[in-house]
Amino acid sequence: PMVVIGVVGYIRTPRGLRTLTTVWASHLSEEVRRRFYKNWYRSKKKAFTRYSPKGEVNQNREREIARIKKYCSVVRVIAHTQVKKLKLRQKKA
Repeated sequence: PMVVIGVVGYIRTPRGLRTLTTVWASHLSEEVRRRFYKNWYRSKKKAFTRYSPKGEVNQNREREIARIKKYCSVVRVIAHTQVKKLKLRQKKA
């Protein structure tokens, strides 16, 4: 199973695509945050802890999505797989 965790909006420029903005989901599971670390158990697990302060989360997200709708010519999704939902397990190295 796949889950969308973010959206990236790109503007077309003479030199190619340029990122305008990235909007992340409000809640990212531990499974996602693990992927940003080379060694999860030794890390302080701080990825995305300060991304969205509680008060202005929705307002900023809506504003960024509106910017993507208005200006972007290419929109891409950031997604990840849910290995826990499968009956298979990841192989140990």
